[in-house]
Amino acid sequence: MEFLGDDIVSASIHEILTVVRDPIDELMSRLIELGFSPTAQGSALLYAFSLFVVRYVHHMDEGLEQQTSIKMAQAEVISHPAISRFLARTTGETIDRRVRNEG
Repeated sequence: MEFLGDDIVSASIHEILTVVRDPIDELMSRLIELGFSPTAQGSALLYAFSLFVVRYVHHMDEGLEQQTSIKMAQAEVISHPAISRFLARTTGETIDRRVRNEG
């Protein structure tokens, strides 16, 4: 993430992610109350972004560097059970479609 070396880019990314933290908490709490499950592409993207923001802010609050916080948040999103299930399912569906189209 070489662009994080630029102070303006780094500060802007940090501000964007920290400003949306509280609204994301409220949104996700409400969606979970309503039975939300990240099963479709849009809902999985929303969940992944929300999780990324929460984990990024958490790591920054722990005193980690921004680049490390981003990498850790990214790894946590990819390894989250709901996200990895979604990715596995969509990857499988894509492979199945291609195999059927080639046959």
